[in-house]
Amino acid sequence: MQKAMNFPRKEPKLNKAAGFSLLEMLVVVALITVVSSFAILSFQKSNRNFRLAGATRSLSGYLEKARLDAVRRHGGASININSETSYTVNVDFDGSGTTTSRTITLPEGTTVSYTLPPATASTNPSTSPITISYDWRGRSTNIVSLTLTDSTSGVGSSSVVVGSAGDISTDTSVTGPVSTPTPQNTSVTPTTGIKSMQ
Repeated sequence: MQKAMNFPRKEPKLNKAAGFSLLEMLVVVALITVVSSFAILSFQKSNRNFRLAGATRSLSGYLEKARLDAVRRHGGASININSETSYTVNVDFDGSGTTTSRTITLPEGTTVSYTLPPATASTNPSTSPITISYDWRGRSTNIVSLTLTDSTSGVGSSSVVVGSAGDISTDTSVTGPVSTPTPQNTSVTPTTGIKSMQ
């Protein structure tokens, strides 16, 4: 008979269990929490920026609609900026020839103010309302710079400028005295640059 060798049997150690330790799990959960909170804050800021941009596009769209309605109906269209949080559009919305009013409310946390260039002082429309009217040529009665601002810190502002010709531009600034450019007088002879056909 052969002699059997007795090797000591290895018993599994209970303190070396497979899986994650409690400390490793807490570190992973804390890391996920920090990354998620930054993502949520970034998403909220982006959402506010989108709302502000949408409010700016809406306001400039209504200004353009009022201008076109004034040209079509030979005047009578206007927008009243009479509150920090809303404005009233007075145009022919249904094409019946009758001006109707709609009050447009800005998104929550968004306010509007205006300046009359070349002045730089911002005016609260709740205390000093302004009406932007258009004549039969689509020209505005005055130059107005409207500023839409979000109350959340870190979100900028957006501007809409209504020029004297009725043109509307967004996110621009008007500085200095506003004047109409004068055309240059140039003398051009009628035969300059024309070759003889003989």
